[in-house]
Amino acid sequence: MALHIHFVGIKGTGMSALAQVSSKIEGATISGSDVEERFFTDAVLERAQIRVLSFAPENVDKADLVVASAAYTKDHPEIARALELKIPVLSYPQYLGRLMSKKRGIAVAGTHGKTTTTAMIGLVLLQAGIDPTIVVGSDVPSIGGNAYSGHGEFFLAESCEYRRHFLNYSPEYLIITNIEFDHPDYFKDLDDVVDAFRELAAKIPPSGRTFVWAEDPNRAAINSPAPVTTFGFSEGADIRAADIVFHDQGSSFKVMIGGTDAGTLELHVAGKHNILNALAAIALCREIGIPLNQIFGSLAQFNGTKRRFEHIGNRDGALIVDDYAHHPTEIRTTLEGARLSYPGRRIRAIFQPHTFTRTEKLLEEFSLAFGSADEVVIAEIFASAREQNLHTLSSSVLAELIQKQGIQVRYFSTLDDIKTYVAETIAPQDLVLTLGAGDIYKVGQGLVV
Repeated sequence: MALHIHFVGIKGTGMSALAQVSSKIEGATISGSDVEERFFTDAVLERAQIRVLSFAPENVDKADLVVASAAYTKDHPEIARALELKIPVLSYPQYLGRLMSKKRGIAVAGTHGKTTTTAMIGLVLLQAGIDPTIVVGSDVPSIGGNAYSGHGEFFLAESCEYRRHFLNYSPEYLIITNIEFDHPDYFKDLDDVVDAFRELAAKIPPSGRTFVWAEDPNRAAINSPAPVTTFGFSEGADIRAADIVFHDQGSSFKVMIGGTDAGTLELHVAGKHNILNALAAIALCREIGIPLNQIFGSLAQFNGTKRRFEHIGNRDGALIVDDYAHHPTEIRTTLEGARLSYPGRRIRAIFQPHTFTRTEKLLEEFSLAFGSADEVVIAEIFASAREQNLHTLSSSVLAELIQKQGIQVRYFSTLDDIKTYVAETIAPQDLVLTLGAGDIYKVGQGLVV
């Protein structure tokens, strides 16, 4: 009889991905429940023919295993009912670790770039006929959603450091895109973050391989039983980019491997950070035996992921773009990429800070991240579910600090006010770039409609 797995909070990006791949890996029957509000994952789950129920304790009565979103505690009615019935309850990272252990794991970790790098590798593996299982943290057009359930031996997963979740995984291959201080509601400081990544790298077996960014200031702290390959821009990197030329929406560059010119890659996603993501993908895919010409061909077709420099549309000649950037480094990198690819446009950054803890701890870093923008519009802070009662400051404080950098800045308390202001002042040469992990994307969508 098939295993019955019930997902509590199935509409979450990661949860919906695991639900999709579980039926093939576990041979399981899947059920799930969540709130009524509609998310992009509703369409994903509908395509997978997974029905979403409203929360009710009886939903778990016939389950053999319950997988619970991190958004809910043991007090949630369904989780409480499962515990009462002595049905095993696993968290998202615990269950992802269980699935990965059944195949050859590829973990993509790092403070920034995880989603795009995972999506790039996923596309290469799919087009190479490897038929992997993929779990990624966004809607990726090139893989048909946020998950792919293949019959092949590899399990590719975006692997988050928050609360050391990725230590539940035991991958054969590990990519660390970069290491910076983030998630200040959990990590004490940068050393605490580095320790988490060091612990993950120590899990990679000698038969596997670890891939790290050559120029990362924290690279020396990462020791792995597995051989280490570096990627980056410096001469000392094992795989590096040279002779970079930026153009609208992307770049072209030579890929140097061990000092030898391996060919030129045309990349159709903007920014230096995406060149690094592509180099990491090349390093991993080459290691598992995919020919370079196939890797280059697939990466040339990569067209991005949802909410990563995603082109929303146009308005009166202006280009409207949305990006998930919510950390100072991500913001600075995204704006620098926009400046390189669109040098003739007025860059208008519309930023919504995400979480009070991150905004407070990194306030100065945020104020220095907008140097490539011509104008900055600041929205009020978007609180996470875990800090609804922790309103410690207003983002108007951030607007004042940005203004001290000599940058034109405005603060609005509501998204409607921002949309009205931008609509009234938009010009044909504008690049309007919404930034943040909350609901700031609604401003861009409202401008296009």
